[in-house]
Amino acid sequence: MSTATTFQTPPRILIPKLVRSRDAWKAKATARKADRKALAIRVRDLERSREHHRQRADQLAQQVAQLEQQVAQLGLRPGVAGDPSTAPLVIPDGPKKVPPPGVGISPSALSTSP
Repeated sequence: MSTATTFQTPPRILIPKLVRSRDAWKAKATARKADRKALAIRVRDLERSREHHRQRADQLAQQVAQLEQQVAQLGLRPGVAGDPSTAPLVIPDGPKKVPPPGVGISPSALSTSP
């Protein structure tokens, strides 16, 4: 009994099939490696962004706490007369948009007859 395996398929048929199989495996492995690297970079960037936003939220929470402490020290309470938080909110209209000369003017408005 021999330890070597004998194939019934001739090498001229078997070798090209094995080569195609190997090439397909390499292509799939290369594609997966590229996908893995892209996903690792995306995760790294998202973690960095998340940490940045977390730090920003912590800063703003500290700022709110400081402002609330200042309000408490000044003795201002919501609903008390003179409290700016109870004043009606006035939103400025901003600059008026004026159309350029001759745009949006009806022909009857341009007539000089009274």
